[in-house]
Amino acid sequence: MKKRLIAVALAILLVLGGLGTFLIVRHVRNKRPPALDAIRERVELLVNASHEINEIYWGKGLPTYPRIYAARYPREFFYLTKNGDSYAFSETQTEIEMLYYTFTDAAVGDILAYQFCRKVGDGQYVDVEKGGSLTVAMVGRYRYAKVLTAPADGETPIFVRGGKYYYALPDYQEVEPEFTYTAADPEHYDYVRLDCKYGTIEELKDLAAEVYAKDFLNSVYESIFTGIAIGGTGGMLYARYMDYTDSEGRTYLMMLNTEKGVSVARTYLFETMRMSEKRKSNAKDVYVDIDTYVPGKEGEIMTITVALTLQDDGLWYLNSPTY
Repeated sequence: MKKRLIAVALAILLVLGGLGTFLIVRHVRNKRPPALDAIRERVELLVNASHEINEIYWGKGLPTYPRIYAARYPREFFYLTKNGDSYAFSETQTEIEMLYYTFTDAAVGDILAYQFCRKVGDGQYVDVEKGGSLTVAMVGRYRYAKVLTAPADGETPIFVRGGKYYYALPDYQEVEPEFTYTAADPEHYDYVRLDCKYGTIEELKDLAAEVYAKDFLNSVYESIFTGIAIGGTGGMLYARYMDYTDSEGRTYLMMLNTEKGVSVARTYLFETMRMSEKRKSNAKDVYVDIDTYVPGKEGEIMTITVALTLQDDGLWYLNSPTY
């Protein structure tokens, strides 16, 4: 009886030992990384797609409007006298008053802008400078004249006063900035152009999530979209991007203007791709070495180790930056 019990125990131990060996072997097999050829195409796809993200997150960034503040030139009155259907400039104040302002155009010089359309009756408008009838559409419009301190050869001034000569600029168009800032706008941020294909932080996150792994992105989102408090100093490292809502409830994407980003351009020689020998890969995390160079420095080859991780959706994603 005793011998039979010992035999049964030995049999159980053998079975358990065999099962343990099987489980260990299977575990080891499950830890094996994929073959390089099985992921090569995915690696190339991810690295190529990462260039745009790198430029947005750490490089030049998104295009923004230049920081031009709305110019409001002070308007002043000039006065006219009327003689029949004609009008003439008056040195003294009269009941016929029009508006003018002056400004400087870098390409032209000093310019005078002056009104020329005046309402004279119900639905009637006249050109006080050239004569003739105008329409209501001309009310508030301005004509322009170049202002010189000496006569211009071969040109006839439309007006001379106070040692200044005014020459008509019939084809001049006052250039209006495409976008203007106000004093209420955040000082350290510029508006991302409205014609940019990305207009919110959520869109920038969605773009990166197609290429970079969740863990990697979670480690960089704070600096890119939230900002980092400097411990003990009360200071703050500003986020690179922020969603901003103005006083009228309109939301814009803005980019930090105090940092210009780093150079992220890098060319990958995918034909040199190989499994990394320094960093060991497994079934979930893979490391491949690829020779690269910075454009313009083709002779300076640098090997970059690209980290990838397998996420729950069954796809590989970059787990390290590629610039």
